[in-house]
Amino acid sequence: MMQKDNMKAIAFVCTGNTCRSPMAEAIFNKKAEEKNLDVRAFSFGLAAVSGMPASQNAVEVCGEIGVDLRNHKSHFIYDFQVGDFEKIYCMSREHAMILSQSVGIPLEKIEVLDVADPYGGSIEIYRMCRDIIVTCVDEILRSYEN
Repeated sequence: MMQKDNMKAIAFVCTGNTCRSPMAEAIFNKKAEEKNLDVRAFSFGLAAVSGMPASQNAVEVCGEIGVDLRNHKSHFIYDFQVGDFEKIYCMSREHAMILSQSVGIPLEKIEVLDVADPYGGSIEIYRMCRDIIVTCVDEILRSYEN
């Protein structure tokens, strides 16, 4: 992870790292930079193939709110030292169970956001997913503003 010494690192997790978690990472980082906060997000998938682009609908709906996902490349869980993240935000309970039971991440470092997978859905489904993620990100950001 490339970050300043005092910079905190969090992660967003989904299945393939092409829809939900990349949207959350990019939206979070844009807002954190605008607020000048010392925290950056990363993202990975528990069943991802490293190097895949974000889904076209994810790129499109993020572009509508000024967030650029065109250069996203997917990451698999083991592309990172996952224990180094201050907090890991999972899109589903299943992701959290895998991280705690199979990977050994302490439950206190995991939070479940409950964001349904839009993969294969219409652009409207992706917009709804993006808007839910924006709400989650805004709540997470508030915890770093204090």
